[in-house]
Amino acid sequence: MEFTFEYSPTVDLLSHLVPRQSLSSPICLSKAVRLWVMLRSIYGHESDPVYCDLGHSFTSLEWRNAFFTDVADFHQQFDGNSLEHLNPDCHCNQTIHYWLFEGYLREEEQKWYQNFINACCLNHDAPVASFLQSLTWNSKAPANPKKNRIFACVGKTLKNNLKDLVKLGYVDHDGKNYYQKEDIAKLYQPPEIKNSDKKNIVIPIIHEDLSEVPGIFQETEGEIQRFFMHVDYAVARKDLDSDLLYQFKEIWQENPFPVVKLKYESASLHRLVERIIHPVCLYYYQRALYLCGYGQTPKHRNKIDWYNYRLDRIRHCETLDWSDDAIPTLLKDQEKKPFTPHYIDQQLRQALGFDFYKPQKTMVLRFNQEFSEKYIDESFRHETFTKFSNPKALASWQKKQALSATENQQLNKYLDQWRNTDPNNPTHSYYRMDYRVDDNNVVMRLRAWGPNVEVLFPMQLRQRMADDSKTMATLYQF
Repeated sequence: MEFTFEYSPTVDLLSHLVPRQSLSSPICLSKAVRLWVMLRSIYGHESDPVYCDLGHSFTSLEWRNAFFTDVADFHQQFDGNSLEHLNPDCHCNQTIHYWLFEGYLREEEQKWYQNFINACCLNHDAPVASFLQSLTWNSKAPANPKKNRIFACVGKTLKNNLKDLVKLGYVDHDGKNYYQKEDIAKLYQPPEIKNSDKKNIVIPIIHEDLSEVPGIFQETEGEIQRFFMHVDYAVARKDLDSDLLYQFKEIWQENPFPVVKLKYESASLHRLVERIIHPVCLYYYQRALYLCGYGQTPKHRNKIDWYNYRLDRIRHCETLDWSDDAIPTLLKDQEKKPFTPHYIDQQLRQALGFDFYKPQKTMVLRFNQEFSEKYIDESFRHETFTKFSNPKALASWQKKQALSATENQQLNKYLDQWRNTDPNNPTHSYYRMDYRVDDNNVVMRLRAWGPNVEVLFPMQLRQRMADDSKTMATLYQF
């Protein structure tokens, strides 16, 4: 075998291994590092600790048996029992931090962080180190050593990763055996010897469990398309000026990119307004496209803040040079340290709702038990969506809050009901979730659950839902 795979895990190489996907997703980053290690095990130098002398042809089981230790006890099943394998000599014990910065062919840590930030369009102060420890962007999440052990996974994941190497062209597969390829040196070339400056375009999908699906079905040559994604889009097609999309694409290719002056048809003000903003990114959210920008807001010309501008209501957009006197002084400060899309993503993860710049509060919800078991339990609603395991857990949370007498009385009433319920035959499930105050998307989410959910706290949100329900009831009176 002439070719040996001896590349270090640069951000460029890892991005190459998960094309059209963002490494800022924990799932995609873990997969990329696994593929890099697997390539070393197949094509690496004999001095590489992970190299497996498999020969030209091998099966997935032969690879597994050569790569892991104590296979019969910990790596034979598909149930993830490898998490209990604590043999330090087994590769399943190594964390993602080890693979990147401590092991063979390691990267220089701070340099890798900076390249990762640049490639993923993150804030320059993004907590990349803590992200690698917890594999989540939730700053409150504790380090999770088990989650970091990216080879302590079910066998099906590893089989799928071998198939990913087939799709990338690194190995052949005839349905049973995998075959090493003779000439794969051109599949990946380090940046300094690449002949093209063309970059992969990544469309991030925020829900991490879904982010990998489009990439899996991307290559469908000679096949019938089997994956479709339907999204609701409430804006009339004629109202979407596609020229704006190309205009913002050009703007964001400049360094630093300029501020813009918008003519915006404000629905709340019922008139056209001119506002100067620093455009950060485009977002599709709840049936429309939005421009997330920092600067003058529709209602407050003299206040600098965030606002989501609905794209179809932008009537005109022109760029302004940073030296333009029309730009507010507070906005000019952003030229030195501009916001990035990562900041918005972080805010969205902190609380439910798209108006990420609005105040944050916590709601307490009570679901009908049957509905909860069928549609709520074990489902993902938001990073902060958490179930109270028992009345004591809710009471403990309540004590830590600075609640009014009325709010305490309200929660105590439901706590007493819960305590008096047979724990083996519950009638309701209790949850908490952080949300953005006065965000209409939050109210619409609660309305969709209908009579299956009750807002117990806070009182303002409970009253809003009660008033809406009464208004709706009057519409349907016979």
